[in-house]
Amino acid sequence: MADAPHRLDVRGALCPLPVLLSVREIRKVAPGALLEVWGDDPTMNEDMPIWCERSGHRLIEIGEIEGVPGSVRCLIERGQPDRP
Repeated sequence: MADAPHRLDVRGALCPLPVLLSVREIRKVAPGALLEVWGDDPTMNEDMPIWCERSGHRLIEIGEIEGVPGSVRCLIERGQPDRP
């Protein structure tokens, strides 16, 4: 059974904070581990895929949180560790 994803709730935060907080938070998980980000800033739908691609992480899923209109849920697999 896979470990549960590490969760980050950025609801109420506006661009660029959801991405900046995700950058900080993903450093807390091991490569290959999952980070689940919950937010309500619609720009996350554009910003998170770009950040993941540029930083070497894999965006597994992005979409609305079931039963929470106007929400965004991102499931991200951490890529390789940051290089010094």
